[in-house]
Amino acid sequence: NFYIFKQLEGMEIKTSTIARGISVGDELEYADEVTLGRSITNRIPFENSMKS
Repeated sequence: NFYIFKQLEGMEIKTSTIARGISVGDELEYADEVTLGRSITNRIPFENSMKS
C-alpha cells in the first residue's frame, strides 16, 4: 500500500505488488497454487503499479 511504500522510501528495500490473478483485497488462502505462484513470479515494482 502507498503508506508503507512512502515510509520505506529512502531505505534500500524493494517493494512490489502481486501481478495478475489476485484481486486487491482478496484473501491469499483462497487462491489456487498456480495462480498464486504466477502472481508472485510476475510481481511488479510498486512505483510502476501507480502509473496506470
